Amino acid sequence: MNGGEPPAPGRRRVPGLLAGRRRWTFAALVAVGAGQAAAAIAWALLVRALAGPAGTAGGAAAASTLSSLLPWLGLLVPSSGVLLYAERVLAERLGQSWVTDVRTALFRGVTAAPARGQGRGRSTGGTSLRMMGNLSALRRWAGLGLAKLAVALPLLCGCLAAFAMISPVVAVAAAAVTACGLGASVALSPWLRASHRAARRRQARVASHVVERVGKKAVVQAFGRERSERLTVARRSRRLAEAQVRRARAVGAARGIGEATTLLTTAVVVITAAASGAGAASATAAIAVVGIMVTPLRELTRVSEYRSERTVALRQIDTELARPRRPRPGRSAPELPEGGGDLRLEGVRVDGVFAPITAHAPAGSVVAVTGANGTGKSTLLSVIAGLVTPDAGRVLLDGADIAQVRAASVRAAIGLAGPHLPLLRGTIADNVRYADPKAGGRRLNDAIRAGGLDRLLADLPHGLRTPVGEDGGGLSAGQQQRVALARALLTGPRLLLLDEADAHLDSGAADVVDRVITGFSGTVIVVTHRPERLRTADVVWRLAGGVLRPARPAALTAGPEGGAEAAVAAAGTPGRAAR
Repeated sequence: MNGGEPPAPGRRRVPGLLAGRRRWTFAALVAVGAGQAAAAIAWALLVRALAGPAGTAGGAAAASTLSSLLPWLGLLVPSSGVLLYAERVLAERLGQSWVTDVRTALFRGVTAAPARGQGRGRSTGGTSLRMMGNLSALRRWAGLGLAKLAVALPLLCGCLAAFAMISPVVAVAAAAVTACGLGASVALSPWLRASHRAARRRQARVASHVVERVGKKAVVQAFGRERSERLTVARRSRRLAEAQVRRARAVGAARGIGEATTLLTTAVVVITAAASGAGAASATAAIAVVGIMVTPLRELTRVSEYRSERTVALRQIDTELARPRRPRPGRSAPELPEGGGDLRLEGVRVDGVFAPITAHAPAGSVVAVTGANGTGKSTLLSVIAGLVTPDAGRVLLDGADIAQVRAASVRAAIGLAGPHLPLLRGTIADNVRYADPKAGGRRLNDAIRAGGLDRLLADLPHGLRTPVGEDGGGLSAGQQQRVALARALLTGPRLLLLDEADAHLDSGAADVVDRVITGFSGTVIVVTHRPERLRTADVVWRLAGGVLRPARPAALTAGPEGGAEAAVAAAGTPGRAAR
């Protein structure tokens, strides 16, 4: 039993609700339900035994009966309390364990998705809200739905068994009313699912709009759109409120049926017990059992509500898990061989971005990539870094196809920095050591010096412990750049990819990039529009019209194309020593 909808063929399964140790937790819940059922039967027998002498015998006989039953009463009361405690703990453990596995699977899927096209047309706020809402729905189903089924069904059967011992007629009447009530609750499931789906969709739209506009309020203010955006939020909020009210109608109907079922069951049991002539003691015991039966019956009628939420959530989660992932070699793949950063592109093609590219950047060279905006420069660097899988061709680093060697060795050999790789919330130290949180001592100090971060730290009162906000908040653009460069250099890479790392920086901050390139012993691929950077590079790769045209820097002075067509075979470069 998985506790979820079967996925479509070829889709990755959502982690099973009753997988691994959780099946034992579920079995323990069933055992708790059986224990509560036994307690209900024992309570019915105890009440009947207590009520019998009280109605027919004198005070002495009643006192004698009470004294003989007191030990059983003393055992039954704490046992019932322990069973309720165990039910609550086990139900929460079941829900939290499942949600933890699903959250991990979702995060793994998101982080393994190809960088190209990630998040297109999707709001971060809406996505985050959907994820949290889906996980909450799964937790409710596990802790309040399936867990209650595991406990309430055995307890309900125990109550019916107690009725049967009191009077078979009472048991039949109670079972009939209970079955009708539960059947009516199940019949509401389609309505519940539709209302949940509509409300969740509206909620995600409102959240995505509000989160984006609040996060970019400078844009809203700069174009005088405050009133318009306010009206948009109000309009979408009204639609959300209407959807929530419709959802409340469905939930209210389900809970109303549950409450009506419990009240009707109570009335039927009392009337049937009185009409059957079962006697005062039996009638008293039946009323006592009804008091126990009310809680599981009410909970069972709510199961369809939690199940409907779960169904909607599982569909969205299954869609997320079905998204494509970057292919990664297995653990048996070889390590990247040693080398100085010799890079070769062999027929590398990305559909809709650039045609097959064949180029060579010798170890120790500096290659500048230029071209108009939108020509695919950042995509090219992502392909070289192994973050985007090309539709054809290979990327060879020191003779090895980076798609066929261990990912960890590729990540250690390639350093990246640029505006599309922002800093994360934490401290400067957290960001610099992000590639290797255990890095310290000489490695950390070397990265700090190489990235020009040592001068910045000397001016900051808290040094490496300086807090950093989301997307580098709290630091200037130049400060962020130095931290990003130090982060890229921490692992001692042999290939450094700089995606417009000097864009929008003043000359002082841009000089830091010059020093990093000059002092780097490996190969550098830098996306840039700066003429001075193009002139000092060993080779320039110009992307235009989906075609890469390598050229010597001197060819840049010959015109827009600069005679670059002749330089495809001229990828050998003089290197840093010749400059």
